Amino acid sequence: MKKNNKSYNQILKSTTIFGGSQVLVVLIGIIRTKIIAILLGTTGVGIIGIYYSIVDMVRSGAGLGIDTAGVREVAEVDSQEDKTLLYKTIRRYNIWFKLTALIGLLLCIAFCYPISVWAFGDNGYAFSIACLSICVFCAILTTGRSTLLQGMRRISYLAKSNIIASIVSLIITIPLYSVWGIEAIAITFILTYLASFICVEFYYRKLRIPKVDISIKESFRLGLKPLKLGFFIVIGGFISTLSMFLVKAYITRNIGIDAAGLFQSAWVITNIYLGLILRSMGSDFFPRLSAIANDRSQVKTLVNEQSYVVLVIASPIIVGMLLFSNIAISIFYSSEFAYADTVLRWQILGTFFKVLSWPMAFIMLAKNKGFVYLFSEVLFYVVYLASTYLLFPKYGLDATGIAYFIAYIVYLLIVFIISHKLTKFGWTKNIVLMTVVNILLIGTAFFLSQYSSDNIFLLSGIILFAISILYGYYNLQQVFSLQELKDWFRKTPNNKSD
Repeated sequence: MKKNNKSYNQILKSTTIFGGSQVLVVLIGIIRTKIIAILLGTTGVGIIGIYYSIVDMVRSGAGLGIDTAGVREVAEVDSQEDKTLLYKTIRRYNIWFKLTALIGLLLCIAFCYPISVWAFGDNGYAFSIACLSICVFCAILTTGRSTLLQGMRRISYLAKSNIIASIVSLIITIPLYSVWGIEAIAITFILTYLASFICVEFYYRKLRIPKVDISIKESFRLGLKPLKLGFFIVIGGFISTLSMFLVKAYITRNIGIDAAGLFQSAWVITNIYLGLILRSMGSDFFPRLSAIANDRSQVKTLVNEQSYVVLVIASPIIVGMLLFSNIAISIFYSSEFAYADTVLRWQILGTFFKVLSWPMAFIMLAKNKGFVYLFSEVLFYVVYLASTYLLFPKYGLDATGIAYFIAYIVYLLIVFIISHKLTKFGWTKNIVLMTVVNILLIGTAFFLSQYSSDNIFLLSGIILFAISILYGYYNLQQVFSLQELKDWFRKTPNNKSD
């Protein structure tokens, strides 16, 4: 395997730029989450988790899936280097995002009463949920600007806006929760989402994109085509957020809101913090894949390259998180959340199968196969919800983690079959070997963390973690060298990821 592979360099470079910013975002997020956990406890974290689910659910329903469709179309148009067509496309998507933001705001207000009853068992939270309509409005507009920046592969702008938004969010959070506690959750949400929009809007305006005349009628007509993909994406996204809402509501009703807070703590670590690794890579990967979606050979090569980098970066992190999950809970939250330890381990175990399936899942979106994408998403959540329901009587809260693990094994198999049918995709021998080795390392880490005594665990865990890092470094050296990293900082940036 060649070290000087431009594609690997591009993947690693975009991951470093956006991923490096996400490290800062994670560190800021850890501080913010820690403060929230100490000031509000499991009850406050539980309410925050449900509020996030509500905002995401309404945002996904009103957003019509045009963010993913937008990245795909803007990336295709941008590659043609036709500025007039690009500006018209951007103008059209801006109109659509403003319209869907307004729809989201009205939907949240209209359904605040029934949502409060479904989530909390009474209408006591209806006013707060109505206030979240402002968050939905800002979230959709923020998504719109981020979509356009990603489609044009302005990764550095995305990275900077995320960092600044996280810092502002931390500054907002500390005084409000310190003074008013749980009562400040709604206003904190509003200010945080507003800050995120202002930050991304600032960097979007730096592009100085000229306004192009396009009628509402033309915007609607041309926007219907990407909405075909968006329709399936929005249903998939709605099912995702609805499923999380149902799980949290089920836990709240059967155990209590404190337990929902424990679930939220494990979910944030695996899907927000570990998920940042995937989002860092996807910021540049999806536009690149969309531009070559009709070439099976190039698709297979790029997806294998992306899978290689995902395994190199994510696997040691997963091993470390499994071995030190109890420490992670204490760092991210507090000792009050220690009961989420087992749930977190099972979810981290499932995360490995998530990162394996992630590059292949983009094939469906890049090739505009909305219905197939929806089928895979629905299948995952059906397995997840069914497994949670069936295992809950015996395992209680731990059932949610076990169900997550089961669902991603099924999802990986289905996505691999679909990818093969669409593009004749298959993993290279290198990927298969890396997968097998990492499964052994991750499986051993899970066993040690779950069942070994403290004396055996400490030494064995450190040795296993070191082996995982060395194996990842060895594989990285096959496609990349430290000298190339130095060269990045010596050369003048000349691509859109910079």
